[in-house]
Amino acid sequence: MTSIPTYHTLRLHQWLALLALIFLCAGVRAESIYKCTAADGTIAYQATPCAAAQTARTVDIAPAPAFVPSPVYALDNRKATTRVESRRELHASRKKNEMAFECRGSGGEVFYRIGHCPHSVASESTDKKAGGAKSVSVSGHPVTRSDACSEMRRAGAIGRKGHEFDERISSYDRNVGNDPCK
Repeated sequence: MTSIPTYHTLRLHQWLALLALIFLCAGVRAESIYKCTAADGTIAYQATPCAAAQTARTVDIAPAPAFVPSPVYALDNRKATTRVESRRELHASRKKNEMAFECRGSGGEVFYRIGHCPHSVASESTDKKAGGAKSVSVSGHPVTRSDACSEMRRAGAIGRKGHEFDERISSYDRNVGNDPCK
């Protein structure tokens, strides 16, 4: 029959001895080391005394400085914001107040831009002799940004003539928070 090893938990006196060793080790610091110089000029630093053929010098190491909390500077108690947060707040307030443009082409196209309208856009021509595409002039007038964004995002926007000229925001810009419609 094979015996199964039994394990026992630490008894109270063993716990106390373990805790005493932990506290003793926490307080132990190296206070001095030996600088040993050999005859050929090589230098070694060690915790044990130098050999007889080497010249020895004791180097004292100062104890680590005591913990000191960080100083409290006389700052204004208002909300401390980082540079990035303040830039985001600035952009957010600017986005709310900025205007967008409703652009109307001379061919009946209506589209929306966050920036200014282009001077002209290419429009498909129904006349086959004209070459298939022609340029139409565009005029624009300011609208609120929220109106332009809602018109670009509404479900029926795809049926509006000129929706293909609406301002497009890339997925990257949306993911990094540069969506002008938010």
